[in-house]
Amino acid sequence: IMSTVDSQLLVSASTLAEDLYPLKGGPPINDQKRVKIGRIAVSIIAVIAMLVAMDENSRVLDVVAYAWGGLGAALGPVTLLSLYWRRMNWQGAVAGILIGGLTVILWKQLEGGLFDLYELVPGFFLSLLSIVIVSLITRHPEEKVTADFDSVECCLNDS
Repeated sequence: IMSTVDSQLLVSASTLAEDLYPLKGGPPINDQKRVKIGRIAVSIIAVIAMLVAMDENSRVLDVVAYAWGGLGAALGPVTLLSLYWRRMNWQGAVAGILIGGLTVILWKQLEGGLFDLYELVPGFFLSLLSIVIVSLITRHPEEKVTADFDSVECCLNDS
């Protein structure tokens, strides 16, 4: 959490100091002034973030967990299988992304019993299953794609 927070603070401050503050046509600002603007921006954004975090009704963590669940379920299985399974094709990848993302959205709407499970888990496994099934019932990847896969796999095994 801390690495994400400090990265977001620095990105926000840099955006303000480098992109938003220097107005077009205005006088140029030197590096010292840019650093000062960045430090002020970090302080202001940190105070705002602290106030949001201290609000007991804040749902920021829930939103972040939901977003990570969607990303993990939609893109995780596609990434893993594209690296380790030469039979995966583009149709399977599209099916996995859609099924994983939709599962997270639908799972979040349900509650009680099994549906209290973090939505990433069923989304990931249904995405994985759909990639395998759709890849197996559709055409094999083109010969060039599997040759590229094999050449990369061969180089990795040699090192």
